Amino acid sequence: MQDRRWSRERDQWVVQRYVVWRTNRQFVPPTDVIELPDKILVVIEIAGMRPNDFNISLSNRLLVVKGTRERLALQDAAYYQVEIGYGDFRVEVQLPDSVDRDQVNAIYRDGFLHVELPRRTEGQQFIINVNSEERYER
Repeated sequence: MQDRRWSRERDQWVVQRYVVWRTNRQFVPPTDVIELPDKILVVIEIAGMRPNDFNISLSNRLLVVKGTRERLALQDAAYYQVEIGYGDFRVEVQLPDSVDRDQVNAIYRDGFLHVELPRRTEGQQFIINVNSEERYER
């Protein structure tokens, strides 16, 4: 008989010496947020995807990157070690500054998604002179 037990601290099934991950949980790929003088760069390590597999949205100062990484369907396969996350993922980044939405750029290359968010340059500052009038009519 197999030794099968539920590990609460890891939220997973342990069968003999193998670990069986719950397939309905989302995984979160490793993410770096880099602040540069002129832009914010978000880099997500997520190999095995295609550029059109990502859904990227920006609402106010919240960047959301979603997608699904599919596992290869192998028949008669026994997984002895499972560390790579598959399925749905969602990365949320709260941005510290406003960004120029028209200049946001996303590039997927070598297993990394790079999202460049240029800082919004505030409009020119206008100085309004106050004129003095002896009489002010209402």
